[in-house]
Amino acid sequence: MAKKTTPWAYLTLLLAALVGLAMTPLASAQDQSQSATQNQQNKVTATGCLQQAASGSGYQLTDSATMKTYDLTASNGVDLSSEVGHTVTVEGTAAAPSAPTQEPGANPAGAAQQNEQLTVTKMKKVSDTCQGGGGH
Repeated sequence: MAKKTTPWAYLTLLLAALVGLAMTPLASAQDQSQSATQNQQNKVTATGCLQQAASGSGYQLTDSATMKTYDLTASNGVDLSSEVGHTVTVEGTAAAPSAPTQEPGANPAGAAQQNEQLTVTKMKKVSDTCQGGGGH
């Protein structure tokens, strides 16, 4: 003899399905919110003297407010070379410095400090000169 399903069983199943569907957008919104927050945390604005990197390849800027030095990479449409030796404000996305490579037995205390990498998305000239050095 087959067991008869009551209307309450259907109602319970329907309610469970609706709750599951209602929670799906909330989980998605939380993921998007965390991603947007992480992107905002990586956004950097720095003002300082734009210099050619000591290695001769690339550019560096030391933020006059924080004294943090960034190794700069230009995104499309940004010409860093045109403002070398000038005080500029750059905006961009920061990435952690790459790990320094050391030879076995090397002295870690003598290792060079790695600068944070900054991909510049906007640049604005503040002055045609650099005040107080600011470069390396």
